[in-house]
Amino acid sequence: MSRAAAAPAGPAALADGGIAWPALSRRLAAAAAARPWWPLPIIVAFQAAVALVTLHNTAFQDEGLYLNAGRQILRSWTGGPPPLENYAFYFSGYPYFYPVIGGLLDKLGGLELARAFSTLCMMAVTVTAYLSTRRLFGGPAAVFAAAAYAGLGAGLVVSRLATYDALSLLLLAVATGVALRAGASRRPWLSLAIGPLLLLAVVAKYAAMLWAPPILALLVVVGIAFQGWRRAGSRLGLAISSLAVSLALFYPFMDKSALHAIVGSTTNRVPIIEQPRLELIGHVLYMGGVVYAAALLGVVLVFRHHPRLRPTALVLFGASWLAPMYHVYTQEAVSLDKHMAFTLFFAMPLAGYALWWLGGGMRRALAGAASSQGLAGIAVVVIIFTLGLQQSQALFAGWPNTTQLSYVLHTQMRDGSGRYLVEDIEVIRYDCRNITQPWQWNGVTYFYYLDRQHQALYGNPALAQAIKDDYFALVELSFIYHPAQAQFIAQQMAATRNYDLLTRVRSHDSFGSAYYYIWRQAAVPGHGNYTSVSQSPP
Repeated sequence: MSRAAAAPAGPAALADGGIAWPALSRRLAAAAAARPWWPLPIIVAFQAAVALVTLHNTAFQDEGLYLNAGRQILRSWTGGPPPLENYAFYFSGYPYFYPVIGGLLDKLGGLELARAFSTLCMMAVTVTAYLSTRRLFGGPAAVFAAAAYAGLGAGLVVSRLATYDALSLLLLAVATGVALRAGASRRPWLSLAIGPLLLLAVVAKYAAMLWAPPILALLVVVGIAFQGWRRAGSRLGLAISSLAVSLALFYPFMDKSALHAIVGSTTNRVPIIEQPRLELIGHVLYMGGVVYAAALLGVVLVFRHHPRLRPTALVLFGASWLAPMYHVYTQEAVSLDKHMAFTLFFAMPLAGYALWWLGGGMRRALAGAASSQGLAGIAVVVIIFTLGLQQSQALFAGWPNTTQLSYVLHTQMRDGSGRYLVEDIEVIRYDCRNITQPWQWNGVTYFYYLDRQHQALYGNPALAQAIKDDYFALVELSFIYHPAQAQFIAQQMAATRNYDLLTRVRSHDSFGSAYYYIWRQAAVPGHGNYTSVSQSPP
């Protein structure tokens, strides 16, 4: 083979930033380049508007936990007491990164400001989906990809949750865009940005490490396609080196308790809610089946029209199945809906390309026509948005609104006075953060108690003795998140008669109706009105 035949073809930048693949005709390239970028601001503005207008609820369990932790950490950094919990030991993301950002925003503007940060992150993810698709398949396909991603139900939900997910996904998305650009560019130094971006994404949410290998694989396959094996290898070496240096700089300063959390919450996670695998597969197809079908069509089109991009298409399509396969394998339902926003990002370039083709863009470009996109691709985008709107509203109604519960508790709690035992601790502690101190709160699991003889007790024996000693000023149970523990606590209160059943507050979510039960210390120990668990049927 001659040196000329072995030399890799370099990328030729189009007017819109795409790459003129040799398999594309000049007419197709010109048609792609002529497409304006103006739909993108409209798409991201529409994405934000839909999320802000249609998705409303009080704090989700994870939001309450992370924002409250962030506020405690900030207070400790400014001279206050240290947090009472070692959050690094069990959080699924590094507590000194996103929770601090969310806690600061919550302190400045409450839950809505913290959620607005996630909305901005997801808008940026949509922009990155556009840019990545444009680099591979041109402007028209990029518009379809951005429009489809903006309408995903999982993405809309993540954009309205003050949790790790939106920030971590944005960092992964930017790393993906850099990998695509660095692989095709003659400037290898762009690869150095991939390592820090991947580390920050994983620090934000440990599960992000699942997508680090495919992002590095994209750097390699794109590099091979347009720079050759040797240059692709050098780019991979630069990316891995920057990741290693970033880890070396971060490790001495990190809280080593996080290593336990990485194993317990991510790499060796015990399923919290197990579901049959067929049900999980059905749910994955419900949340992303239309996009997966479009992406599969995109793979077929790439194999037919762009031989050089075949490995890239396979990596993208494979990356889009990593999280679903993990959840199906472990039978873990928790966080699957949020992870669909991650996984479908990688399917978007292929889906956008297929939707453009369905709209007639390929056929008209090859024929030299300059008419607007056909209706077929637009119809699929409308279907994605319609399903996404229904899915996001159902998911956002998946936890009870705690406005009434918060009102009742505000009439009973006092700052720095009394201790509270609550089943729904993350949300209630967050709602009542302005009238209580962190030390006043106790959850129903992992409870520790030092009795009057200074004997240390744990778990159920600790709960039983604390209730017998009339230790808690208020008790809240819903019999939902920890039903066995809640039933045990109710039995102990009924046996000691140390508590009055104060009231019950009705709750409602997409699964049905239930009640929050609230008890208060009896005026005279042993003479409370709560004498039987039948007074609080779960």
